[in-house]
Amino acid sequence: MLIREILAVSVYIIMLPVLAAVLFIAFMHKRGFMERAGFGKPEVGMILVGSMFGIFADIPIIVSRQALLNINLGGALIPVIISGALIYKKKMGPLRLMFGIAVVSIVSYMISRFEPGIGIIAEFPYYLLPSFGAIILSLVLFSRYDKRISYAYSTAVLGTLIGADLVRIPLLIEEGVLGSMGGAGVMDLVYLSGLIAAVPLVLFYYWRFPLDTAKDPMVEANRLFKQGRWNEALEGSVNAVERELASVGTLIKRITGARDQEEYSSGQILYFLGFHPYVVRDYLKLKDDDPRKNPHRSLHTAKLLRRSIRVKISKRFTRTLLRVFAYLVDLFITTVPLVLMLFYVSINFDTPTQASISPYLLALIVLIVSIQFIYFTILEWYFGTSIGKKIFGLEVVSDDYGDITFVQSAARNSGRYADMALLFYLVSLVLITSGTENKRIGDHIAGTRVVKVK
Repeated sequence: MLIREILAVSVYIIMLPVLAAVLFIAFMHKRGFMERAGFGKPEVGMILVGSMFGIFADIPIIVSRQALLNINLGGALIPVIISGALIYKKKMGPLRLMFGIAVVSIVSYMISRFEPGIGIIAEFPYYLLPSFGAIILSLVLFSRYDKRISYAYSTAVLGTLIGADLVRIPLLIEEGVLGSMGGAGVMDLVYLSGLIAAVPLVLFYYWRFPLDTAKDPMVEANRLFKQGRWNEALEGSVNAVERELASVGTLIKRITGARDQEEYSSGQILYFLGFHPYVVRDYLKLKDDDPRKNPHRSLHTAKLLRRSIRVKISKRFTRTLLRVFAYLVDLFITTVPLVLMLFYVSINFDTPTQASISPYLLALIVLIVSIQFIYFTILEWYFGTSIGKKIFGLEVVSDDYGDITFVQSAARNSGRYADMALLFYLVSLVLITSGTENKRIGDHIAGTRVVKVK
């Protein structure tokens, strides 16, 4: 029995860093392969960073006189959001999806149990069965590797949550539980089940795909230049600048309110950014130039111009101080009302002991921590901005200056708990002021940025 317990603890401790490392390496070296499987930058960022720091945030879902049931952001809600994104991206059929979730739910229910004073537990090696079941179902029901990986992750997460937690909600309320689903965070079965199901499939198919070529056309142009393929290098470097200008064109439309079908030429965009007419003329000439005349100069000019575009965008459309003021406004809006409610509720108890165990009071305390994720995620996804940002004319956009998706918004704002843990935004403030793209941690993992549009 002692050997079995030692083995169980060892597996549990080793499993998380190994699974996380495999996912990170696969994404860094074969990003195209991972994106086709549904695991883009926001999804991987949430799994590795958002969930790690999101364990500090619980969201109340059921509050009664004797019970408080939360859902943990890192341990349960983020895996559910990712599962929803994968289901949407891969357009999984409802029948196969419901069948898989039902099977995994039954298995999860059978291998787990409720222990008063502890919570819902599952013992080694039985807690591996839901994930293995999800893997088998994905192999049987799908032929494409991308759907197998996304299906295994989604059914493992949702099936475990339903079978181990949701079906036991009446029992938990009856027992007067004060706790969270996914409360063990990244060591919780809901979080781990998805990784245990997806990562083996990622490893299996990983070796079948070559390493991705550079996604950045400027990096690829530099590689072609070193090989003496000057025509292709010049074409790639110009393509890199054109892509940058196309993104700026999207930003200009957002600022000016121009119609989506309206297009701006490269010269118009460069003039808008404040480049000297000589620079515009040299770039337009570069597009039609013969790279054999001076290949090194052509590539260097393209590199310098793209960097200058990014610097001008940073100086003109990002305001660090305004972001700080906007956050302070949003912090006031989200925190002060809850603190006042907390004070009002607490003074209505006869003794401190009564207050300390009140589900209502605990729910308010929990909500003070998690409200920022709820507030920013919903507003920035639906409106593209928060109240504080709106006051100062700021909007959250994707890296190509388009609208952000719900997953990007969730990834960006799950990163707030990393910001708070790292000297309360001090590290992110350094990143914003020192980088050319003015991004904090959440922006890096979500592929977003904040720009001034008014």
